[in-house]
Amino acid sequence: LTDDSNDDYQYEEVSTDDECSLEEGDEDLSQALQTVQKQAEDAHVLASPSCLTSEKSVSEIPEAMDDFFCNFLVRLGMSRTLDCFQTEWYELIQRGALKAEDTGLVPTVYTRNQQLQDENMRLRKDLENYKLAANQAKEAFLKMQKERDFHRMHHRRVVQEKNKLISDIKRLKTHYESYEPVLKQLTEKYEAILRQKTLTSLERDRAVGQV
Repeated sequence: LTDDSNDDYQYEEVSTDDECSLEEGDEDLSQALQTVQKQAEDAHVLASPSCLTSEKSVSEIPEAMDDFFCNFLVRLGMSRTLDCFQTEWYELIQRGALKAEDTGLVPTVYTRNQQLQDENMRLRKDLENYKLAANQAKEAFLKMQKERDFHRMHHRRVVQEKNKLISDIKRLKTHYESYEPVLKQLTEKYEAILRQKTLTSLERDRAVGQV
């Protein structure tokens, strides 16, 4: 076939809309279902705890090397050593005398050891405070115990004195009761003598009157 024959022949365009209209409708529906299912799966994956972004606490973030030493010196109260360290550290950095690994981050194990040491020191301070409070409570308890013993002894002494006084009162009462018959007898004798004296005085006055 020559090029002229190809140019003279009129080709008709075949329309595929009629043939694929049903297939396109099915494809659109299935594609929409797949999209919805995929979005649901993505939402489920994003909502799962394994895919959530976990924020590290401040204590888990590695410290810089100079911050680690500065915090160490501050905790020990070595202010002059801290000033010397900072001055010399930044001088070495400006001169480029320090390597990258020297100015990097402190390994996690050192940071963890430092945290454990800080926790240990805090617990030791708490223990000392508890011991001090316990000793103060013990001293207060011993003082109260001594005061209790003193008041108990004083109470016992007062009770003994009271019992002694009660015994003396009973003894005196018994002694008084033993004297009561004698007093009654003496009273009767006194009254008899007084009557006899009165009669004697009357008889004497009568005799004097007759004379």
